[in-house]
Amino acid sequence: MRKVAIFLLILFFDFSTKYWVAHNLPLIQPYLGYPFGGIGILDTTLLKISIVHATNTGTAWGFFANYQGLLLFFRILITAGIIAYLFFLKPPKRLLMPLTCIVAGAVGNIVDFFLYGHVIDMFYLIFYKYSYPIFNVADSAILLSVLYIVFTSKKNQFRRHAN
Repeated sequence: MRKVAIFLLILFFDFSTKYWVAHNLPLIQPYLGYPFGGIGILDTTLLKISIVHATNTGTAWGFFANYQGLLLFFRILITAGIIAYLFFLKPPKRLLMPLTCIVAGAVGNIVDFFLYGHVIDMFYLIFYKYSYPIFNVADSAILLSVLYIVFTSKKNQFRRHAN
C-alpha cells in the first residue's frame, strides 16, 4: 500500500507542477538572462536555480528528439518491463520502492507525450557556469531511484568482497 501511495504522490506532484508551469510561465527565454523568463530561486556566483517552462521532445539534453515515436515506444516498453518485473518476478525488497519511483516518473513523462506532445521540464540549475539539462519531478524520481539502486548494489558488492 505504501508503494501505491508513493507512486500516486510522485504522479500528483509531477502532473501539478507541469500543469502550473505550462499555464503560468512563458517558454524559456535564454536571451533575457537569469532567470530566463521564469522564477529565480537562487542566484549566487556558484549556483543559480530557477523554475522555467521548457519543452523536450527527446531525452536528457534533447537527445533523440527527432525520433519521438521510437522514443515513446521504448519508454513504454521499458516501463512495462519494470512493471512486469515488479508483479511477476518478485524483486528483492530493497528494489521495490526505487523501481516503483522509476515507474511513476516514467509514467509521468509518457503521459506528457500524450497530453502535450512533449515533456514539460522546469527545474533549471547552473553550477559554476555549467548549465545542466532542465528537468522535472518525474526525472528527479527516476534519477534518484537509479542512483539509490547503483549505490546500494555497489555497497553490497563491496561488503561481499570485504568478507
